[in-house]
Amino acid sequence: MKAQHVIVLNTLQRVQRFMDTNDGVLGSVNDSGYRHVLDDVVTTLKEHAVNQNASQQAGQGETARQRALRSALRQNHMRPIATIALAELPQVPEFVSLRMPANNATPQRLIAAAGAMAAAARKYESTFTAGGLAPDFVAQLQAAADAVDESVTNRGTTTTTQHAATAGLSASAKRGRAAVRVLDSLVRPQLAGNAALLAQWNTAKRFSGKTPPVPTTTFEAAAIGTTAAEPSASSATPAASAPSASSAAPAPTPAVPA
Repeated sequence: MKAQHVIVLNTLQRVQRFMDTNDGVLGSVNDSGYRHVLDDVVTTLKEHAVNQNASQQAGQGETARQRALRSALRQNHMRPIATIALAELPQVPEFVSLRMPANNATPQRLIAAAGAMAAAARKYESTFTAGGLAPDFVAQLQAAADAVDESVTNRGTTTTTQHAATAGLSASAKRGRAAVRVLDSLVRPQLAGNAALLAQWNTAKRFSGKTPPVPTTTFEAAAIGTTAAEPSASSATPAASAPSASSAAPAPTPAVPA
């Protein structure tokens, strides 16, 4: 879950809490359509967050599983075939398909190479079984390749689900911001004249990473929806005055040469 989505979810939940706590002051605002939109967005954001996290974890697990399956395909199935082919069948036309693929072959290339190896090895089954491989070694090779292929598909599905959840988070976050803007236009008139609650509302609805302190407000500022001005510099405690020139110590008189 991106930081921007966390900020939106936290803000929407603060707005929910404020509106629930001050239901008696807000009149019919809590029954408005946009209050229902707010609640729906919070629920949707949580669902998308769960799906995003679950798909991410599943993808990581599938990546590890795919790594193990690829290793098993190469070491347990393809390498024995390639080793026997190099010793017994270096001159046959299909030998090129019986060699090991590159170490950095992509999963799809590895699957294709395993399929080609299976097709080539099937023509010389007796040679491979005489060399020590199981009678069903070709079927085992194909099954191992199919397992890798299935893992690749599963990994792609988790990526798709994760991207969909991320897109859903972005869309819901946008909808949540719009809902707060509308609710702000409904809540603010209900709080006119109540400086303390207006200050709480301004803090609750602010989309920021950290919740700032509740600002000091005046009755007039609350009435028009603005915060009080900070104390001016002239009202600050004056700094200690520098000593006047008359009170300063006299400068030493320069010595007169003899």
